Parts: sequence; structure tokens; C-alpha cells
Amino acid sequence: MGLSPLLAIICAIIFFVPALISVLAWLENQRSGEDARVRALLGGRVALGYARAFANSVWTLWVTVLALPLGRLLGFRCAGQASAKPPVILVHGLYHNPAAWFVWRWRLRRAGFTDLRCYGYASFGREFEDIAGGLARLLREAARDSGRGGSGGRVLLLGHSLGGLVIRAACAEVAAEAAVRVAGVVTLGTPHRGSTLAGLLGIGRLARGLAPGGRIIRAVRGLPCIPAPGLSLYTPTDGMVLPLSGALLDERERCTGWTERALPAMSHVGLLYSAEAARQALAFLEEVCGKGSGG
Repeated sequence: MGLSPLLAIICAIIFFVPALISVLAWLENQRSGEDARVRALLGGRVALGYARAFANSVWTLWVTVLALPLGRLLGFRCAGQASAKPPVILVHGLYHNPAAWFVWRWRLRRAGFTDLRCYGYASFGREFEDIAGGLARLLREAARDSGRGGSGGRVLLLGHSLGGLVIRAACAEVAAEAAVRVAGVVTLGTPHRGSTLAGLLGIGRLARGLAPGGRIIRAVRGLPCIPAPGLSLYTPTDGMVLPLSGALLDERERCTGWTERALPAMSHVGLLYSAEAARQALAFLEEVCGKGSGG
């Protein structure tokens, strides 16, 4: 095969996958009756919103693919540097690895969060409970280091997609342990109520468990809510968490101190690179740090 046909195939794949995701998002939100909510969140400019999400998906999806090898360099658990602020544990989503956070690590360090720990897990061959248990062990370790560093055992967590559910399960495991204090949690594009796309097209047991009513969703929703401030950020044009209602919290979660906010039109993967998502998440983390220190 010559170079030109190969380039044509690569370009077709680069544009086909984001286009398919955008079309599926539009169709599923129409089918489920979520189109009115999407329209309201996009200020009535639905076509423009999905077009922006498509364009965002094109470059972020392939930046993510190119960054995947960095996950091995970063390691599955990256111990952070001493910091006056609580440690931050970063948990990636399905099919990814710690490379998901290469932009966030830079942004967090600029904001003064220098003790950063990336928790990585394989998307195949492990059960959800085992993955959450590994994060619970890292949580205890970070809390112990936080206590020694003067942060009183406080730990912050940030999760993308499935990573948000892993965080919720791990926090439930350590909830009764006085030495571990979850100071705040931020989730990005997490399918709190599940995703029909993951159930239909996802590859592997973890993906299938994310369907609405799937094994993972049932397990997490059966757990007590994290007794700490939480912020759930989502985008109405998410092509992975479908329909839109899959990304929303319920009244039980809001009553325990969780807040949800819609971001501008972007893709599911684009949440990892969004300046607006970072601005809101960092403001939240700074706020909970101030409350914990008596500020």
C-alpha cells in the first residue's frame, strides 16, 4: 500500500470515529427525550453545539491516543512531592492510563497542588471491586502522608469517566476510618447513572457494567454517598455518556453536599483538556482546602 492510500485511511478513521460519536449522542438524546434539556443547556444552538463537540473530539481523541505511551513513563502510581496542600489523587477512565492527566498535572502544580498521585488500573482482566480496593489502599497511604505533612489526613480526588465511580466506591470503603479524611471530590463526565453506549458497544466486562442498571452502576448506587463536598462536571454534548441523564446526580447525592455543573459544548475526552473544566475544578479544590484549614 502506498503512502497516499494509507494517509487517506488514517484521515478517514480520525474523522469517522468522532462523527459517529456525535451522531449517536444526538440520536440517543432524541430517543430518550433528553433533547429539550440538551437544547436548554446549549442555549438553543444544538447543531452548533454538536459541531463544536465533533471538532473538539477530533483533536482530543488523537492527542489522547498519542499520549497513551506516556502512561508507562508516569507509572501506575506516581508519588507526589511534599506540599502544604492536601494530596490529590487522579483516577483515569476506561481504556486509558495515567497519561490522561499530563495536562492536569501541569495545571494542578501551577495552582500549588504539588503532591499528585496518579492511580492507574487495567481496563481488562480486573473486577471493579478490585480496582476500587486498590484505590482505597492508595487513599490510606496518601492520608497517612497528609497527616505527617500537616494536612490532617485530608485527601482530594479527581476522576474522569469511570474513574469517578472508582472514587465513589473507594471512598465508601474507607468512610468509617478516622485516619482518612476525604476533603473533596471532582468528577469529569462520570456516568453516575450509566451509559447506554457503554452497554451496547463497550468492549470488556467493565464497559458492559456501565450500562444503566448494569453491575457497576447498581453497585455504586447501592453505596452510601461520599460524606464530603463533591463537584460533578459534565457536558451536554458528551458522546460517551448517553443519554445526558446518565451523567446527572440525583436528589440523594445533592443532599449530601454534591453539586453538578454543565460545561460548554465539548467531547467526553475533551474534558481532560478543557480550560473551563480546569478553572471550575481548581476553584472548587481551593475552596474546600480553605474550609478544611479554617480559611
